[in-house]
Amino acid sequence: MRTLLLLGLVVGGLVVAGAIHISQSNGNIEISVDKQKVKAVTGQVIREGEEILKNAQNAGGQGGSQTR
Repeated sequence: MRTLLLLGLVVGGLVVAGAIHISQSNGNIEISVDKQKVKAVTGQVIREGEEILKNAQNAGGQGGSQTR
């Protein structure tokens, strides 16, 4: 179930980003994938993810203990 949800989020994100186009005509549905756009979007997501992880690591290593 988790895999299906993740797949749906990925495909939905690519549709929103314009990397996947869905069109309908004469009762036929056509799905096209812009491979260059997919590579660009995934590369950007990976870079942003690495930056988020690096910032989280730096914030965690700054000392300061948190108590509850």
